[in-house]
Amino acid sequence: DLLMNHHNRYRKEKRIKIGSPKLSGRNVIIFCTYSGPHTGINEAIPAAKYASQYFEHLGFTILDELYVVGEFHGSEEASTKGRLGDIRGRPNEKDLADVKQRVRKLLEQI
Repeated sequence: DLLMNHHNRYRKEKRIKIGSPKLSGRNVIIFCTYSGPHTGINEAIPAAKYASQYFEHLGFTILDELYVVGEFHGSEEASTKGRLGDIRGRPNEKDLADVKQRVRKLLEQI
């Protein structure tokens, strides 16, 4: 696992400190695409939280976690009959434009 390998290396290098002090000017936005064929967005939340924890342990400020519906490649059934309905072709242009707008608003707040 990429994040765990990096986390272990940073811990050995003493870059992960007790209390995870914030690093000035170090901000992160977590992006997570998901198809959620069984339980919807709840399937994606643990993955985004895991990524957030990786950066937060290093002292980064998590500006937001953005979840975007995405087609389940390799399974037409999961892309058409899952909890979210027919999500083929997602994320689409509208989804990406929405993400772009949300990111712009977040960056304006920094």
